[in-house]
Amino acid sequence: MKLVKFIVPLVMVGCLLPNTALAGGTLGLDEIMPLIRQSKKLTGEVNAALKKTGQKANQINCVAVRLGNHFEPLSAYRVAPFDCRFASNKFLHIEAKNLVRLPNDRTISLEDFLDVQPRPNKASLVFRLQSWQWTTSE
Repeated sequence: MKLVKFIVPLVMVGCLLPNTALAGGTLGLDEIMPLIRQSKKLTGEVNAALKKTGQKANQINCVAVRLGNHFEPLSAYRVAPFDCRFASNKFLHIEAKNLVRLPNDRTISLEDFLDVQPRPNKASLVFRLQSWQWTTSE
């Protein structure tokens, strides 16, 4: 059951972005804190969970889809959704819109980035928080 919680989001992203590498990748919760800080409520919930577990954000592992080489210069970036494990039975699932900030500060969807020609040498991935859900298993 726990594995399903991680695989389903990977498959969903794969369906929406058929050229996405379906390689999972881990990252620390600290790496997605800018996304979490988009909501005061979520920030409070995450801080409370960290306090309860006695861990720091860089000690919490999250799983997300890693982009492949055809997304240069964004290859190896992780994209939403994110699934973070706070304890053996407590998980946080975060949904976000995946956006690309171009060198001219224009922001476009990740899907539209595939159509940009010529593709810029520098771009960054940014996220817009959509929703989140805590789950526990027994």
